[in-house]
Amino acid sequence: MKTSLRLLENVKAYIPPADFYRAELPTMPSPRGGGWRDGGLCVFHADNHAGSFRVNLETGAFCCFSCGAKGSDIIAFIQQRDGLSFPEALQQLADEWGM
Repeated sequence: MKTSLRLLENVKAYIPPADFYRAELPTMPSPRGGGWRDGGLCVFHADNHAGSFRVNLETGAFCCFSCGAKGSDIIAFIQQRDGLSFPEALQQLADEWGM
């Protein structure tokens, strides 16, 4: 349990949500500032009209007003997008970001 908690704290401290979304969302317009921003095309459904998928560059939260996908941070994003459990998503982030 302590190892998982430490990994969670490290992932949240090491991966800024703005950097994460710039890397994961190729259709996201270049953000200016923080807070809620246009995330480009939603990765959770066959989206072809940008504008309904939003990401919060400070907290990592995301929400699609079209398909209803939403979550509170980048870990939830990876869980939903890749169909992973919480520990699996946490480990994937740590591995992909060189932690």
